[in-house]
Amino acid sequence: MGRSPRGIRRLGIAVAALALSLAACSSATETSGSGMTGAGTSGAGTSGAGRSDAKAPDQLVPPEQALQRIDALLDESLADVRPALRYWDDNPDAVEQFAKGLDEHSLGHAEANRRRHIMTRIAPAKYDTLLDMVERGWKAKGYTVTRTGSTPPGSIASAPDGAGVGITVRSSGTIDITAHVSPVPVPHGAFGTPTPVPTMPNGNPDDVPEYDDPFWSA
Repeated sequence: MGRSPRGIRRLGIAVAALALSLAACSSATETSGSGMTGAGTSGAGTSGAGRSDAKAPDQLVPPEQALQRIDALLDESLADVRPALRYWDDNPDAVEQFAKGLDEHSLGHAEANRRRHIMTRIAPAKYDTLLDMVERGWKAKGYTVTRTGSTPPGSIASAPDGAGVGITVRSSGTIDITAHVSPVPVPHGAFGTPTPVPTMPNGNPDDVPEYDDPFWSA
């Protein structure tokens, strides 16, 4: 039996509505799938894999190169300091970096750093003299140098290649220089080769200056 024109029209409308409904379901499924993928990426974000803001392997500074750069930064910081100071270097470290905000995920890289502890006693009257000498060496390398307004004073510098270094004088009289390089691969275990460091009876690093110098300590 043939259908009336009105019946055919109603059938066409029903088919069109069904097609729209299926399209909406398909879109919802894709959106849901994307949400699941995003959640999976967020979980994988602990290592930074699969995120658009993660650093590609060829953008990362190889660990050995980063360690050499850090040691160079520390050595350059004391190159113009005379008389020379006594010090010891802490073990290098690499700290995984995370995005700030509600979506706190791994950025897929770490910042490598190392601290040099000054063991020569520096008299407060010589703090500015020490910083002047350190800054002179940084400026000679083309670094951007900023003297902090803190008390005791301190100074930081950034190199053209993005590396950074700073010297901190603490109220306790301890002084250290910290250099950092980024981005490096997220470490799985120790970063660099651990070496024995001097410690106090409580197990903390022994960074209290103990050596007198006729110039620096007077």
